[in-house]
Parts: sequence; structure tokens; C-alpha cells
Amino acid sequence: MAWPKLIVFVRHAESEGNIRSVDERAEFDLSTHLYNLTPRGIQQAELTGKYLQERFGNFDLYYQSYYARTRQTLETMYPGVRVYEDARLAEAQRGIWHTMTKAQMAERFPEEIARKEREGLYHYRPWGGENWADVELRVHSFLGTLNRDYEGQRVLCAVHGQWLIVLQRLIHHLSIEESLDKYHNGVFANASVTIYEGQEVNGKSRLVLTEENTIPWKGIIA
Repeated sequence: MAWPKLIVFVRHAESEGNIRSVDERAEFDLSTHLYNLTPRGIQQAELTGKYLQERFGNFDLYYQSYYARTRQTLETMYPGVRVYEDARLAEAQRGIWHTMTKAQMAERFPEEIARKEREGLYHYRPWGGENWADVELRVHSFLGTLNRDYEGQRVLCAVHGQWLIVLQRLIHHLSIEESLDKYHNGVFANASVTIYEGQEVNGKSRLVLTEENTIPWKGIIA
């Protein structure tokens, strides 16, 4: 088994969730997986799609999560292509934190806030949700599929920011602290491009990072 020749990961373009605060998202009458791209996000996806098409042309395979924002990003970048929808590419589920404001949580479930603070961002699993380790299992499984089935091919994946950080934790053996630093520093912009190439290193097929967080729309869209 060997890795694909090229894997391009694109974080979804700006969505309705990106322009709202945590509390505003909790009160927003729409499930997080149904957030649509904003008009600005559509412009971002158009420019990133143009960049990818001019640089790489078409890909052998296209993947997206089942979230509306990744689907809309990919169909804007590459309209009309066949896309595989894979739940393993989804954002982390945050359970009750998706539907309750901080004030509501403090009033109804103060012990849950205390548990979150005690366990920390990586380990904490909210009611009805996932922690980072849960997402890692999904990412690990998806990487296995790429390694097993798509040797030598070129793959484009529309994914989520935290998902990309977890991916890099696995590929680069990052510590929990290093991963959390990436998360807090907002390393992946909307509609940004991160590229890995399958290369032979010391006689073994490896994924090699060749580009990270390239923003094709930067300086064009305010």
C-alpha cells in the first residue's frame, strides 16, 4: 500500500457560523451542519477553485463531509464533479454546547462547565458530543482508506479547521499541547489550501507537507 500522489485539503469557506459568536450560534435556529456559506464565503470558494483549477486541473477523486458548508465549498470550486460524502470528515460534535448559551449552561449545568475546565479542551466530551480523541479515530480511519485505495492518485478534500489540526497531529506526531496551540492560533483560514504529497522517504511511502494554509483570496476579498 502507498499514499496518493497528491492530497489537497481545503477548509470550507466562510459560513453563517463563522460570522456569529458562540452564544449567537447557540441561539441560531439552524443545526450546525446546515450552516450555509455567506456571500463572502462563496467568493472565497470561487477564487480558491480558480486557483486550484489553474494549478492542478481536475482531480481523480473528490471528498467532502456531509456539512452544507463543505458541500457548497466543493461544488463552487469544482461544479459538476462526482463527490464522495464521508461522515469521517465531519467537524467535532459539541453536543449541548451547540444549543445553549454560556449563561444558560452556567444556570442549568454549572457542574458541566466545571468538568470542561477540569478535563481540558482535548479530553472533554460534552453530552451528545465528541472530544478530540473521538475525531482522531475518524481521521485515522479516513487516512487508512486513502492509503489502501488511492495509491498514486490525486485527491481533493473539503474539510473543517479542527479536523485539519487533528489530521496534522496524526501525520506529524504533534503533542496535545502543540495541537491546541494550532487551534488557539487559528492556523487554517476559510477556503485555505493545505497540500500533502505521497513521497518515498527512506524506502517507505510517506505523506510530506508541501504547502500549508495558502489563502488564494487574500488581498482580493476584504
